[in-house]
Amino acid sequence: MTPELRGIQLASDVILINSQEGIVAEISGAQLVIDSLKREGVDTMYSLPGDPVGDIVNGWAEAGMRMISVRHEQTAGMAAQAHSYFTRSVGVCVAASGVGQTNTMTAIANAQVNCWPLLVIGGASELRRRNMGDFQELAQLESTAPLCKWAYTVESTERIPTLINIAMREALAGRPGPVYLDLPADMITTKVDESIVEIPEPHSEPARPLAEPEKIKQALKVLKEAERPLLIVGKGAAWSWAEDELLEFVDKTQIPFLTSPMGSGMLPPGHPLNVSSARTQALQGADVVLLVGARMNWIFHFGQPPRFSEDYKLIQVDIEPTEIGRNHAAEVGLVGDAKMVMSQLVDALGDNPVVFEETDWISGLNAKSIQNAETIEPMLNSDFEQIGYYRILKEIRDYMPEDSIVVADGASTMDISRQVIPIHNPRGRIDAGVAGCVGTGVPFAIAAKVVHPDKPVVCLQGDWAFGFNGMDIETAARFGLNVVWVVFQNANIDKWVRTYVDGVEDPNDFKPSVRFDQMMVALGGHGEYVEKPDDIQPALDRAFKSGKAALVNIIMDPGASRRPQEFAWLAREGRMGY
Repeated sequence: MTPELRGIQLASDVILINSQEGIVAEISGAQLVIDSLKREGVDTMYSLPGDPVGDIVNGWAEAGMRMISVRHEQTAGMAAQAHSYFTRSVGVCVAASGVGQTNTMTAIANAQVNCWPLLVIGGASELRRRNMGDFQELAQLESTAPLCKWAYTVESTERIPTLINIAMREALAGRPGPVYLDLPADMITTKVDESIVEIPEPHSEPARPLAEPEKIKQALKVLKEAERPLLIVGKGAAWSWAEDELLEFVDKTQIPFLTSPMGSGMLPPGHPLNVSSARTQALQGADVVLLVGARMNWIFHFGQPPRFSEDYKLIQVDIEPTEIGRNHAAEVGLVGDAKMVMSQLVDALGDNPVVFEETDWISGLNAKSIQNAETIEPMLNSDFEQIGYYRILKEIRDYMPEDSIVVADGASTMDISRQVIPIHNPRGRIDAGVAGCVGTGVPFAIAAKVVHPDKPVVCLQGDWAFGFNGMDIETAARFGLNVVWVVFQNANIDKWVRTYVDGVEDPNDFKPSVRFDQMMVALGGHGEYVEKPDDIQPALDRAFKSGKAALVNIIMDPGASRRPQEFAWLAREGRMGY
């Protein structure tokens, strides 16, 4: 005999079933995703809603959680990873199936190369219709997994909380990175008995491993013997929030330092031992390098000559064991969390002090810093009618308060800005990083303002870079995120990739004087159009005081470039210099 059933709908995704066996609560996969993310401490979701994830996105918003809906899935994935970087947590992106999910893959790749945590939940075709030509059926897991630390397909709805918990832990463990959860449509809509759902404890703060104590002693011994020491600080130290320990170490040892672009702000830019402006001389001359949270990749010319000396000794701090000794043998490898290892080094100085006196090494680096600053001074103050990068950036530098967050995107825009605009706070600058991914500016700026609503956020982009995700300035306007974009409009991709042929129009040139400012106004923001250098600061002032998402459109010299560099950023000729 079939028992009598009576269903009582409490909410769209929770149903009570009254049967002869008693009352059974059923819950949908969509609701399990929402509840699980909340349980894991997630407060913001980035998404472009679509099939089959609509119930997740709508339910998230209906639950009163922050939902940032964007115009392209790449924007969602990139904003989510920037959210991770600013908060030391896992940013979450939810994407529709098929091409919606594949649109996140550049963002996933960027997170992977930059070692940032990111959880992408991708809707997918139904399990029961796989290999039947289902709507938007693609090999999502197979194509995405190589870019991820962990990737998995949900095959039973009741396991959703456990799988989300695993994903969060995997994203944060050791060296952070992206993870992917493939979520078939039938796993989202299926309702299951709540009593059989696995509910794990929320993930905890990731472990912060210490280095081996004996190796701490070895590191200080090597450092003490140095005649030309150098500390290099990377964005891994920023992720670890190691700024206090780094400053204490520098002040106690008097070691000169320089930073990677996103390591800037970890130590005060005005510190007398900051030799970032004498980067080439410092790298070439150092006999002992203490590398903290940075990698010997292309950004540091692989740690090899001629950028570095032939026989320098490397003390390397990294949370990833396989990174120790990559491209240059490490004299001492300190495997551990940057914050914890620097704390160990500071503590060890009590019994084994290391103090570097003022020497020709340090005074020479300071003199080179002054010389390099003098080299760019004419460009910073140029009154040419056609504006160059340095003058624009100088005006921005002089206007922006010290607590600003600077987002940099593009080629010359990103590179030259690191030379001109000092960063006064940890995690105060974010850019494309190791991946060199053009187009990150708009989504990164959105995330910066979501996380830091009370701080000024300025996004510096070339017109080429702005074109990648530029329509999402509407997202900022719609959500009241008063980011100010500054578009450096030189109407070309970049001058060193242009090939001129007599009588042939260069295909790398864009339409000049495009009114991006009017585009911002049409989308609900504030726009400014600038052609003269003296008009830059007044335009910035109006933009920030508008209280809206704003865009300052600066028409600049199409042939403007950086000052000559002894070493290009990249080793292979013909690539752009990030």
